[in-house]
Order: sequence, then structure tokens, then C-alpha cells
Amino acid sequence: MNRPRSRRDGLPYRVYERRGTQTYSIGYKLPTGKWAFRLSCPITDRARMSELRAEAIKRAGEISMGRPAEGSVDALIDSWLLWQENLPTTSLERRADSTMAENKREIKRLRQAFGHMAVADLIKKDAYDYLDACVLASRPAKGNKEISLMRRILERGVRMGMIVSNPFDGVERNETTAYERLVTDAEIALAVDVGRKMGGPQHIAALALKTAWLCLRRSVEVRALTREQITEEGIEWHAAKRRRGAAARVGIIEWSAELRSTIDEALAIERHKTAGELYVFGNLRGQRYTKGGWKITIARLMNECVDQAKAAGIPFQPFSLQDCRPKGVSDKMDRGDADVIDATMHTSDRMVRQTYDRRRVRRAKPVQ
Repeated sequence: MNRPRSRRDGLPYRVYERRGTQTYSIGYKLPTGKWAFRLSCPITDRARMSELRAEAIKRAGEISMGRPAEGSVDALIDSWLLWQENLPTTSLERRADSTMAENKREIKRLRQAFGHMAVADLIKKDAYDYLDACVLASRPAKGNKEISLMRRILERGVRMGMIVSNPFDGVERNETTAYERLVTDAEIALAVDVGRKMGGPQHIAALALKTAWLCLRRSVEVRALTREQITEEGIEWHAAKRRRGAAARVGIIEWSAELRSTIDEALAIERHKTAGELYVFGNLRGQRYTKGGWKITIARLMNECVDQAKAAGIPFQPFSLQDCRPKGVSDKMDRGDADVIDATMHTSDRMVRQTYDRRRVRRAKPVQ
């Protein structure tokens, strides 16, 4: 608990000094009660006392502006997270909530690797050691993302004057292979059929997979679909990702007989009496699925699909909600539809062709 100073000493908030019989000390106390720093010298050294007082006031000002109280990577990460949280919601530098949620998961690994180190001691080799370890752990792509985030955090350290240059600049990424899983019509049909037989959560998940394919939607968009988004024209989808400050984009996927029947079937699934009517693909309690809950539900559905496909002697590979958007894009492009960009709500076709177009055969007409 904070208490008023017993006397006016001209020191900034949270800076306290003590004049003992032999030692003079001054420091900055954090809200947790711990000292961010403490400086001391003999009480007889008047000149040094003045220097320490000036140094403490300077460092206290830096802390109030967001600079870490110490030079560790752990402290810099804390400072970066606090800076992000305090940015205005309209700031172009503020990351989307979904991006920050993912960054916080990535930061856990970065803390384990670099948190104990001093920011000033980091060198480029540290990044390469981390990337090499990720290759050995069969997660090269994740390593690339995590080092990219660490480089961005270190850039904040450059901006605050903790380091002169960013040690992770110019780090070469791990080589990765493109993920080109293309779900087949038969696999989606089997998943829906198995989901109906299993009922409950698996029935909901199977229809969500089919909806993601029909509407070319991301996982987070499908799991968050509400009944309010269902209109007479079709389903209103709100772009899950957009640049900070950019206007919200809404895309309407118009009704087809297949889409209409899929949504009607999902809404007709019996849930608990206390369940609300907010989410179309919510769990049996009417709540939105968490990532963990969804992962377990899909895993049970896919395991049963594998068993039934094996018994029937037909090919089947497990797939996820994320695999359905590329299938939708690929099917529409193979059919020659001109509204793929509108359906995905991207602003250009670069991402669509580079990431989501997974057609095995490309068709074209002759010149004449």
C-alpha cells in the first residue's frame, strides 16, 4: 500500500532515499513492493550522493515511460506487452487481439530460451541456435515465427535506447515445406456422415467443417458464428483479420440449397435446456468452443472416421477446420468462379493464390 511521504524531498513517485549512519541509498519501488533498482554509496561522499540522486530520478523517468527497470530479455518482453496493452485501440501499432493471444503463447518459449539473458548480450548466433533447436524438434516454421516476434520485441529495445542495433536483424529463416493438404469431397462427406451417427459435439463439429468449406471461412470465424449473422440474403461474415484503423469488412455468402440445409441441421441439434441461442456451432451448453475443447471434439470425430474408412477400405486422412478454407478456394477456382476474392474478403489475390489455391490440376483454354 502506498503512503504519503513524511516530508517533501522532491523525489519522483516511487523513488525513496535513506540516509543511514554510514550508507546513503536511493531506489525505485515497483507496485509489487520489490525494488526495481537500489543505488548506494558512503554517507560521507556528498558528490557521489548527488550523482546517485540524479541517476535515480533519470531511471525512474525511463521506467514511467515504459523502459524496463533492468536489462534482461524477460524485462524487455514485459515492457513490450505492457506497451501493447496501453496503446489506444485505434493505434496502427496495436496488434489485433487474436494476434496478441498467439504472441503470448509464442512468448512462453522465448522466455525459456532468452529470458535469463541480458538484452545487451544477445548476438545473432543466439537466434540461429534457437532456429536449429526448432528444426531438431520438428517445428521449423514455428521457430521462424517466434524469432520474428523476438526481433520485433528487440526493436522496441532499440527504440528505448537499451541497445544500439537489433542483434536479430538479417537472420535467415529455416527452410520449410509448404503445407498443401487438399481435402476431398469424399472425406468431407464421410466426416458429416460419421458426425451424424456419433451425434452431439461430433455432429456439431462435422457441420462446422462443411460450413467452413462452403463459405471459405477461417476456423475462428466458424466457431464464433452467431445466429444474428444469419440473414435472408445469406450469412454475414466479418473479416477476422484487418489492419488496425481499417474499416470493418463484411462479406455475405448467399444461400445455396446445400448451405441452407447445413445451417438448418446445425440449428436443429438438441442442446441442454439451459443453453442459449447465440452460437450456431456452440457446444451443448451453448457456449463458444475453446481451442482445447474444439481440438478434443475434432480428434474424436477424425479417429472414428479413420476407423470407419479402414473398415470400408476407402482412403481417408484426418483434417481440421483450417483445411476447409483452402478446399473451398480451390474448388471455386477450379470451377472458374470470379468472386473468390470477395468470398475470402482479401484485398488482393496474392494471398489467395499463394496460400489457399491447392489445385492439383490447372485448366486453361487455348488461344484460339
